Amino acid sequence: MDADHGELPITTGDGTAAVTARFIKGVDKRATITEGWSDFFRQAHMNEGQVYAFAFKCTSKGLCLIVYSI
Repeated sequence: MDADHGELPITTGDGTAAVTARFIKGVDKRATITEGWSDFFRQAHMNEGQVYAFAFKCTSKGLCLIVYSI
């Protein structure tokens, strides 16, 4: 993640929901998702209190995020 902003594809582990979110990287090198997370949350039918695992994967197209319900 060399850019200070860009797009981040987010999918569920089973592939039932997918969005392209936007992120911005701060001066402390941490990234914040600025757009698209609420759309993903809604499409993936995520629930408060449920446990999720987040996996970042580097692909030939760049970084992506996969969210697994566990």
